Amino acid sequence: MPHSGAESEPPEPTAPVSSLEESRAHEGFETISSAIDQIGRLELLDFETIMTDVTIHETISLASNRILSFLDCLDQQPLPADGLDHFGKLFDIAFLEILFEQRKIFHRIAVQSLAAEPGSSTAVVCWVDAILTKLGDATIPVASGVCLTPLFSGSAESRAEDGLRAATQLPPNWHSVAGVIASGHASPAAKRLALRLTFGAFVLGPSLCTKSDGMPYGILEVLDRCISQTRATGFSASRVGDQLAIQERLNFAMIVTLYATASRQHRNFDNASQLRPHSVGGLLNVVQHVLHPDDSVSSLQFAAPPEYLDPAQMVLLRWGDTVSWCWETWDDHRTANAESVIFLTSIWLRHSDVDHSFTVSTASSIAILRVLHQLVLSTISAGSLSMSLTSRACFFAVKSMKHWLWCPKEDERWIVSGFCKCLLSLFVLLAAENDEEVAVHDYILEALSFADADTLHICMAHVKEDNALRFAARLHERFVRVQNLVSGSLAQPQTLKLDLVRCTLSFAVIVWFSKTNGCLLREPVSSLLSNVTKILLQEGSPSLVSKILGHTILTASSAAKKDLPFADENREYLWQFATTSSAHELSIASSFAHYIITSELCDSLFCAEAWRYLAEVLLLILKHQYIDEQEPLALLTCPTLCGALIRLLQADAASTQFMLSTPFTLNLCADLKSVSEGNGSGEYFDLMRERLNKIGPCLLDQIRSNLSRSATADTPLEIPMRLVFYRHGVSHLIFVPDM
Repeated sequence: MPHSGAESEPPEPTAPVSSLEESRAHEGFETISSAIDQIGRLELLDFETIMTDVTIHETISLASNRILSFLDCLDQQPLPADGLDHFGKLFDIAFLEILFEQRKIFHRIAVQSLAAEPGSSTAVVCWVDAILTKLGDATIPVASGVCLTPLFSGSAESRAEDGLRAATQLPPNWHSVAGVIASGHASPAAKRLALRLTFGAFVLGPSLCTKSDGMPYGILEVLDRCISQTRATGFSASRVGDQLAIQERLNFAMIVTLYATASRQHRNFDNASQLRPHSVGGLLNVVQHVLHPDDSVSSLQFAAPPEYLDPAQMVLLRWGDTVSWCWETWDDHRTANAESVIFLTSIWLRHSDVDHSFTVSTASSIAILRVLHQLVLSTISAGSLSMSLTSRACFFAVKSMKHWLWCPKEDERWIVSGFCKCLLSLFVLLAAENDEEVAVHDYILEALSFADADTLHICMAHVKEDNALRFAARLHERFVRVQNLVSGSLAQPQTLKLDLVRCTLSFAVIVWFSKTNGCLLREPVSSLLSNVTKILLQEGSPSLVSKILGHTILTASSAAKKDLPFADENREYLWQFATTSSAHELSIASSFAHYIITSELCDSLFCAEAWRYLAEVLLLILKHQYIDEQEPLALLTCPTLCGALIRLLQADAASTQFMLSTPFTLNLCADLKSVSEGNGSGEYFDLMRERLNKIGPCLLDQIRSNLSRSATADTPLEIPMRLVFYRHGVSHLIFVPDM
């Protein structure tokens, strides 16, 4: 060793390789795994064997050199996925315990060697201290993805000495290392090393290797003391230097992550385990210092989180369940400085990938809702916001709304209402001028489709009364703009413009579904419906216009009947468009079926064409001809098609007899009877049988009654409907039977 003192055998490791590529070329990650295994087998050997067997010394020297070379490479470039797995194994608790046992053995060997050399230095280090030092250093580039500049200037040799000196202050046993974090006697370097090793063992290692032994229960007390020390000393690093500030904030990020992980683990095993109020307050101060050290809570830009994360923010957001734990811990907006948690959520939304493991809970829903509320306020006041943040917030709003639809809780209804109010507001605030904004509109429509009509009505009335929002005025301006667009520039249709029309009409469906009056003015909406219908007839089907707007115009025209001022002025045009569409356009067929149920019938020729068209579609469903992404829609809408056919049987006698004489009718009756009798195996036919359980036999009875000239009177067909947002092909809203 370069400093005075004694070092136990094996000899000092050779110089590490200079790059990850060279390390892989000479040894490969397999050799790292082999080195870990070789050191792991040392626990089987006794002290005398290790002390005297030269072969074992050579094995240890080779294994430790390989591990040190591997760790040194982390300062130069990130590890690939297979390398991260090996790094995680170095933090396996059993491996660390073996390292500390070997450390005691080789320290004992060194002490015996020193006893034979009077006057020599008493500083004792060994190969384990070198590995522990490198392991601590390696946690930073792995956890943050950034290789930091050394904290203090000086040669690599002197920094290595400082690291080894810190390692010698660690206790003899691994289970005591965490206690050094809050020790009043250890040096700052030793505390830092203990923190990094603890973070690596209980956060990094389990995350990289999907293996965890659980945290020792006493670690929360250690972290509590550490937080208390921080409250007493304050945050002073920013006055010392930028690099020291980064290191301090990295330490704090690790402390918060460890605290969150330990708290959650212990809460799972001990429901009586409660966080200490003073610790929670101090911890929130630490979170603030990690997230926004130079900004006060009042100056935070919730709608515009930082575009780039520094190492400390990366550690806090990336590892463990820290974010969700913060949501659970500070879910009350009345908590002092709880705005920092909103800022944390904004940063997480801005920088996390689509997280399919996101678990919806009351706390997570509240966190997303707070961000949406800030986005609304920011857009009203400033008129601009981060679209990527808005998109992800709306994406998770969809997941939350879906959860609360299937798992309703009476005391959580305010969360659903809160989402609806924010999403209704955002829709009229966003212009949908590009593909990203259109995608946000679709998320909003999808989330709103999970709400029932009564909830939407209450929320719509609430946003109408918001003078700063100007909901009705903004919505009117949107319809005027879209109507002008349809009138002037759809001669050469573009997908973006058509999507704007689709989203606007779909939002009108939401308004009509909620039975809210006063939001939509007759003139621009009626003109828009008429113009879109005429364009669809001109373009025909299939076409880009029919693909994007065909189902939407039919759904909107059905929903408009809930608002009395909107007369059905386009009925014959819509029937003509729908009946000339292909049976393979299932979305148009299902929307048309609902339109027939809710509207007056056209003349005999139209009714006959509609019967032929819808009977063909239903027959294809019964024969399982719609597959892949269309299969769910076929199952959802088959009762609607039956209802539309029943409605068509209420036409005049001549039309009815013509309909019943078509070949489709005979085949349809045979297949309907087959399904109702239980023929056809598999999940698809089981689900279809369940969907058609009542209305299928009803359709057969109506057909028999008409054939025997004993048809019932013309009575309205009442089928309870709900809105569904369907994402196959072009996203759209559709009414489906609520059964």
